[in-house]
Amino acid sequence: MEFSNSDKQRVNIRQFSLIPKKILYRTILGKKVERSSFFITDNDKFKVRIVGNGAILCFLVLFFLLHYLAGLSLIITSIISLVSCISFFFVFGDTIRTNIINRHQKFSETAFLTLNALSINMSASGSFPKSIEYLFSSKTSDEYYNKYLQDILYNLNLGEDEELIIKEGKEIFLSKNHQNVFQNIRNNDYYLESDPDFLIRVKRTVKAIEDNIVIFIAVSCLFPLVLSLVLALLLPPNSIIILVFPLLYAVFGTLSLRFVQNRSLGEVNE
Repeated sequence: MEFSNSDKQRVNIRQFSLIPKKILYRTILGKKVERSSFFITDNDKFKVRIVGNGAILCFLVLFFLLHYLAGLSLIITSIISLVSCISFFFVFGDTIRTNIINRHQKFSETAFLTLNALSINMSASGSFPKSIEYLFSSKTSDEYYNKYLQDILYNLNLGEDEELIIKEGKEIFLSKNHQNVFQNIRNNDYYLESDPDFLIRVKRTVKAIEDNIVIFIAVSCLFPLVLSLVLALLLPPNSIIILVFPLLYAVFGTLSLRFVQNRSLGEVNE
């Protein structure tokens, strides 16, 4: 299939990154999503590149506005621009990482029904590939399970060892119970009678939200207050930048809350 010049240019633009891609992916995605690599899409990587390019653009725009328009000194302008750039990078980068982990979590939440369906099909057919095909025909699995199981069928058709495929395939499940069921999928009458992990996740989520309320207050309120006091001592009383303080409070507080929420969800879902 050949692409026109406009299509090639569009692809090149989508691949453009001011920061080296390896460093960018390692910083934003990192080791915490290695286990969720199956759920990383090309669109996620595109968003990562946008965040990297946007962080640099954010630094340049703020530097220009504060230094050339507001008349701040080079040192203060550099510090504010750098802090804002880093905040932008990690907040929106953490949002991408959290979305990936959330997809993995949703995959794990539906594992209870899918694994039991596979076990029932296995008991009826006596064949692991047949049990997957029956699951496809029932149309009870979502797009990620379809892709995941299709990959397994593809590897089985290539002649790879079934036991090894199952052993490696179980690692995608977050719960040890789900891993054990998948590991023993070829054993008859091996089911999950309940799913206690769901209630555990709910309790951990509530606890994390309560703990992060204190963190949010400290980060979003105390830090801007200290920063404003320092700048008030450095700037003249008639400086126009003082009018920007309320805006900085609102922006910094919003970004801090979003960062804390994303970090909380990421820790709970891992």
